[in-house]
Amino acid sequence: MICYFSGTGNSKWVAETVSSALAEPLVPMAAYYGADAPQPTFELGATEHVGFVFPIHSWGIPPLVVQFIERLQIVNNPHPAVFVIFTCGDECGYTDRQVNDLLAQKGWTSRHVYSVQMPNNYIVFPGFDVDSKALEEQKKADAKRVLPELIEAIKTDTPMTHYRRGSLPYIKSRMIYPQFCKHMMSSKSFSVTDACTSCGLCAKLCPIGTIELVNGKPTWKEDCTQCLSCIHHCPTRAIEYGKVTQKKGRYVYK
Repeated sequence: MICYFSGTGNSKWVAETVSSALAEPLVPMAAYYGADAPQPTFELGATEHVGFVFPIHSWGIPPLVVQFIERLQIVNNPHPAVFVIFTCGDECGYTDRQVNDLLAQKGWTSRHVYSVQMPNNYIVFPGFDVDSKALEEQKKADAKRVLPELIEAIKTDTPMTHYRRGSLPYIKSRMIYPQFCKHMMSSKSFSVTDACTSCGLCAKLCPIGTIELVNGKPTWKEDCTQCLSCIHHCPTRAIEYGKVTQKKGRYVYK
């Protein structure tokens, strides 16, 4: 089974590609998020993997993914074959170490931990923006080239090296990432402008259902995964995050 989390479609495309190649089902991690969500409990087929596909968030694991992996139960296999594929705009820092530590808490290990560079979509920090169209297309082309190699490595259980750690990983993953998790898991800075047409797409696509329409306009509950699906999918660019996103681009995987 391929467990995935995605906001703008990068990780969903990877997960769907891997699912098709391995003939294994997709499991949306967001469906099991929250205090009232059911515990993710599954049985595996004889040759089935447990795969995790998700985006890097501030050089670390999205808290939603951490919660899912911690709660995941495989009832018929105490030591499943595990693989992990991160999608990242640029660098991953020590996310590989984070996920290996998380798996170890469950008594699991993985010989396959990879990263796939995809177009940038995190636009709520100063200095961060989407890629140029040329760079976006280049990253997607490179991903389409390398992903079959990673899938073959998983199929044959022949580990390969494909991970983009980048510079200053300690600072990014050990210092910035914890602050991101502590201070950014909130929806308080989202707002909607008069350009909103009340289409409801943001509410429909929010992976954890934190958006609802009130008098035809989106309102956000407190919880947020910072996936930015709402901002990037809005067809009229009516959603902003404070003032920092007003002049920045938008991106969804197509």
